[in-house]
Formats: sequence, C-alpha cells, structure tokens
Amino acid sequence: MKKLQQINFREYGVVIGFIILCLVITIATPNFASYKNILNLLRQSSIIGIISAGMTFVIISGNFDISVGVVAALSGAITMKFATSGVNIIISMVIALLVCAVVGFANGFIVAKINIPSLITTMAMVSIVKGSMLMLTGGYPITENIKLLDYIGNGYILGIPFPVILFAVMVIIAYIVLTKTRFGRYVYSVGGNREASKLNGIHVDSYIIKVFIINAVLAGVAGIVLIGRMGTASPVAGDGYDMDAIASVVIGGTSVAGGSGSVLKTVIGVLMMSVINNSFNLLGVDMYFQYIFKGLIILVAVGIDSYSKKKLASR
Repeated sequence: MKKLQQINFREYGVVIGFIILCLVITIATPNFASYKNILNLLRQSSIIGIISAGMTFVIISGNFDISVGVVAALSGAITMKFATSGVNIIISMVIALLVCAVVGFANGFIVAKINIPSLITTMAMVSIVKGSMLMLTGGYPITENIKLLDYIGNGYILGIPFPVILFAVMVIIAYIVLTKTRFGRYVYSVGGNREASKLNGIHVDSYIIKVFIINAVLAGVAGIVLIGRMGTASPVAGDGYDMDAIASVVIGGTSVAGGSGSVLKTVIGVLMMSVINNSFNLLGVDMYFQYIFKGLIILVAVGIDSYSKKKLASR
C-alpha cells in the first residue's frame, strides 16, 4: 500500500500541485480565472509549449539542448528575411525549418559521433547560431506585416487562438510518437541505458541525432509563431526560452538522467510555469524575482528527481 502511494505521488504529484496552485492564485487574484486571462495564458504558453514538446524528446534520450532559444529566433529571422525579399511566405517558412533541422543534425552528430557532452555542444551552438543570425539581420529587427504570419501568431479558430491549437497538435503528435511507435520506445531505451540499447541492436547514434533534429524543428515552428505574434523578427527574441523549456519538462516529471518522462506531463509543467509568470504579473511582482524563482524551481525539481532515484537505487 505504501509503495502504491509513493508511485501515485510520483505519477500525479505535478498534476495535484498544479491544481492547488491554480486554486490558491484564483483566491489571491480573482482576475486570474477570467476567460480573457485564461485565453491569454494559453496563448503565452503555446510558444514555450511547442519548444518543450521537442525538449522532452531530448531529455528522455539523456541529453540537453540549450540552443533552442536562438534556434527559434533564427527561424523567425530567416522566415522574415526571405519573405521581405520577395520569396513566398510558405517557402520562406520551409527554408527556415530546413535550416533548423540542419542545426539539430549538427548538434546530434557532434553529441553522438564526437562524444562531446550535449550541454557543451549546444552551448557552443548558441554562439554559432547567434553570430550567424546577427550577420543575417545586421543586428536589427526585421519588421513586416504579413497576413499569414499574423494569422499564425494572432488568429483564431472557433474562438480558440491558433497558436494554442498548433501547440495541442504538436503535443498529440509527440505523444503518439513517444508512446505508440518503435521510435519512441527506442528513445526511452537509449535514455535509460545507452550501452544496453547498443547490445540490443538499437542504432543509438541515429536516435540521438533524430531527437535533436525534432527538437530544433519544433523550436523553429515556435519561432515562426513568435514572429507572427510580434510582427517582427529580433535577434534576441528567443532569449530565456531554453531555460523555460527545460524547467517545464523537468517540472513535468521527465528525469534529467533520461529514460522516463511524458509529453503530457510536460504540458502541465508548461502551464505551471505560465501560471506562475501570469500570477506574478497580476500581483505586480518584480520580473527580476521571477528569474530567481524559475532557477529555484529547476533546482527543486532536479533535486527531487535525483533523491527519488537515489532512494530507489538503495533498496
């Protein structure tokens, strides 16, 4: 019975915590539960949510990617640069996503084939991508009113913001891939035990490369949504998105050691982070404190995960 309770807490603790958080904030700030604020919160969640869906793949595989913020910004910059140069907007978006895929491939190849840790690899990629983006834009934002982009960032379908629908679609696809396909099973296997996966005939390097490509492409999709919302592509548009995505995935219960996690729980993590940010804004809490709070949340979530694994290993 005690073991069952522990499993249930680990499985549903984040959901219970999210519900309690929403109830407390609703009591503290009645405006939080308004229809307008909920829609705004969901729209704000969508960009980080799309990135976090890709980050879930990477962390389950036992890796990290801190380049997603600059990749999102690069995607927006490329899309806007080509579109303002007379290229069809859809072709511009496809080009941007292909470039993102190349960046993801480079990250995965270096991690898998050259064996440089993912944290170091993606840290270096941040500088490479940021420098390339500054060369592309000249260091200035690119602004243009493009109808399709505006719809992607600000449109509605049946009263639901388009970015929210896109986020939901990405999550559903990610869930199916991770839970219903051989690819998903192998990603969990690679993250759980890389050597055992190799002995079982799984092409580990190939799966590591693929999860980084998926992550970069989803970051690119998020970048396109972002420029649609803002109406401009800025070289600094994705700053901080990497930490928000990692925090959301870890809060959602995905193990930083790899091998376990759920994209559906990542959604809860995304919503929890958005609720905290939103409530801080409603309460007038200084934004600098928000950064401190996010850092503490990551430390607590990782600490709980590490403690749980250590306790299970000692039995």
